[in-house]
Amino acid sequence: MNKIHSVKCFFGLALFSVLGMQTASASLILETFQQFSGTGLGTVPTIVTFQNVGTETGCFGSNGAGSTLVAGACTAGGDTKTGNSQAQLQPLSLTSITNASNFALIYNAVQPAGGPLLVTDIRAAFYNSNGTLLYQTSGLSCQNSAGGLIVPSGSGCLLLATAQGAGNSGFLVTLDPAQQAAATAAGAFSSTSNLVGVSSAAGGPSGASAGGSETVFLANAITSTPVPEPGTSVMLLSGLGLLAFGLKRRKS
Repeated sequence: MNKIHSVKCFFGLALFSVLGMQTASASLILETFQQFSGTGLGTVPTIVTFQNVGTETGCFGSNGAGSTLVAGACTAGGDTKTGNSQAQLQPLSLTSITNASNFALIYNAVQPAGGPLLVTDIRAAFYNSNGTLLYQTSGLSCQNSAGGLIVPSGSGCLLLATAQGAGNSGFLVTLDPAQQAAATAAGAFSSTSNLVGVSSAAGGPSGASAGGSETVFLANAITSTPVPEPGTSVMLLSGLGLLAFGLKRRKS
């Protein structure tokens, strides 16, 4: 009996360890570059807009604007813009999000001349219609195998090229499987009247902010359809050129 008990304990601990690792590695995924049209301020459900030079942070949560989401509320400070249509909680119903696989954010990074930007943090918080926190994400991972222009850099994701005007393009952000399961279990998608808040931080040695404004808006991962435009090819080539130049300098 003692041997059986020991075996059970071993497998129990192993399972706990695996689940623990999955939870620890859970994150939002900064995925693909996409070209859009008609997505400027006031035409999409923008959650947060922020802007500064060097490094920048933006947040809009249950307590309004600030710097970083902590337990659903924004900490003080930050570079959030609070003008008309620039920052507010958005309901899932606006983009017909009914489950975790539908959920997405569009990270609209805008920099002068379409320069690079290092994104060091993105967090999403889900609230019921009364503003009570249901779930908040943690962690950020970079997916650069489908749509590219994203390179892991230090603790963040380097966007090799960005837009030169709000509403022209964006990077898709989705929940990874572990976050989908956790958010669903917490009731984040129990009602389409549930609200979404966001915080983000950007700027660093490999991609400092040059003063452009970043916006993050709510989207449906299934029904959001990018509109190809000539600018897409230009940005892709620019990003690849920057990457090749960086590799050449490193070798020399």
